[in-house]
Amino acid sequence: MDILWEGLPVFSFAVQTIESRIASLWDNYFHVSEFVYGKRGVCVPQPKNPILHLQGHVIAEKIKKRELTCEETSKAFIERIHQVNPLLNAVVGDRFEEAIAEARYIDKVLDSDAPECDERKSFLLGKPLLGVPVTVKESLACKGLSHTVGLVDRKDAIASEDAKVVENLRKAGAIPIAVTNCSELCMWCETGNQLYGRTNNPYDSSKMAGGSSGGEGSIISAAGSVCGVGSDVGGSVRIPAFFNGIFAHKPSPSVVPSDGHEPEAGTVASSEFLGIGPMCRYADDLAPMLKAMAGPNARELGLDEEVDLSYLKIYTVHQSHFPLLTSKLVDSELLERQKQVCNFLEQHFCATVRDAGIKSFKYSPLIWIAMCSFSNDKLGAKLEHYRKETEKINPAVEIFKSLIGYSKYHWATMSVLLTESFHNSYPGAFWKFFEVGSRMREDIQDLLGNDGILLYPSYPHTALAHQRCSLAPMNFSFPGIFNVMHLPVTQCPLGVNSNGLPLGVQIVAGKNNDKLSIAVAKQLEKEFGGWKQWYPGKSSNP
Repeated sequence: MDILWEGLPVFSFAVQTIESRIASLWDNYFHVSEFVYGKRGVCVPQPKNPILHLQGHVIAEKIKKRELTCEETSKAFIERIHQVNPLLNAVVGDRFEEAIAEARYIDKVLDSDAPECDERKSFLLGKPLLGVPVTVKESLACKGLSHTVGLVDRKDAIASEDAKVVENLRKAGAIPIAVTNCSELCMWCETGNQLYGRTNNPYDSSKMAGGSSGGEGSIISAAGSVCGVGSDVGGSVRIPAFFNGIFAHKPSPSVVPSDGHEPEAGTVASSEFLGIGPMCRYADDLAPMLKAMAGPNARELGLDEEVDLSYLKIYTVHQSHFPLLTSKLVDSELLERQKQVCNFLEQHFCATVRDAGIKSFKYSPLIWIAMCSFSNDKLGAKLEHYRKETEKINPAVEIFKSLIGYSKYHWATMSVLLTESFHNSYPGAFWKFFEVGSRMREDIQDLLGNDGILLYPSYPHTALAHQRCSLAPMNFSFPGIFNVMHLPVTQCPLGVNSNGLPLGVQIVAGKNNDKLSIAVAKQLEKEFGGWKQWYPGKSSNP
């Protein structure tokens, strides 16, 4: 173990050097993905219907005031999905007819003057998200729709009831209209699987939408949905939100229920790592969505309380402490925009910016692996439960078959199985990183307290060409480390780079201080523009 510990920086340097060399060849000479996806893809057309530009909570208020009908609102988003989904492949199941029927019922009650409708009308008017169309990641059960998690072994799985979070959204008045694509078993940072194919980025269809909640990120950014639900155990709402230029929030542990999610969180430890979070185009929708999704548990977060950002403490991490085994450099435009964020907060809120001084960030990939491995919630057992074959999986063989196109599994899923096999054979191999992670969790919580935030890169690069993330699989640890640190994180868009692709940053707060990171995101949206109602590439009208 000591040899591994001491040799890690050298090994990391070798990995980074190889990755950067291959990436240079990939991007500048071989253009591998161009044979399949084209040198530059197309972007979705501008959303013209004014309803598509409204915030979710504004939609609810307009419906209550009868400035909008619930039916016309649902139809606007459904029509937009029909327009953009052929290009994006984000929506993989819908309940459009049922959603319109539910919308018509709401309109009928609200428009009725009959005395017997007064009680029902009052009941509906009390719902904070009344009539707001929402989409749901396919890994979360939505009654009557597919619930496969992109796994061939579950191709016939249909949800018999709603996941608890979907049930909570319905109680708040929201109307689920569709489920969206995810990576196989939510195990990879690009959304694609053998059942539904690959999801594209609305800014440039030759770019990845991120994962595992990539369908949500893509369709929300394309204005096919205003708000949605994703899940996050290693950056799975934040990576796609970043690549697609929208907001997302990974909440504090165990606040939003994960019942009805596949793979399920079978232990207390794994349920604390898995965050079911909102994904939205507008920062003002994060808190209403989070409250609705959490149900009674939302009281723990005090989301209705005023947040004073005066004398905010801002922490950053020096580049020398960015994770080992990841890409050699973080894009300069991302670091420059983060610096601009610091300057803005300093000038407007008397904030102080300082280095967090936590060197353990270097070990983020191995800390995440170690802490997840010790959760005793094994993917292998779950996969065997899903499968119909009696023959046991050989992950090494399946990885090879996957790379040449002959496996029904994704190589990333099989890589997780290999890691589990290694841990089962050598259970003490990652123990030192588990200890480092446990100390780091205490240090970072003490550092942030109730008035501190940490600004941290969401990912080393903006949206990459399809498959390109395979060259540096450990890049997920930029967001993933905060799952095992038990911290809430808001992903905030910050405009676009010189190539017209979204920039962004993670805003990390202390445990149960979700309202602080969301409040900061609202301020940054005002300053840097948030979601851009503009797409840079050649537009397509599918």
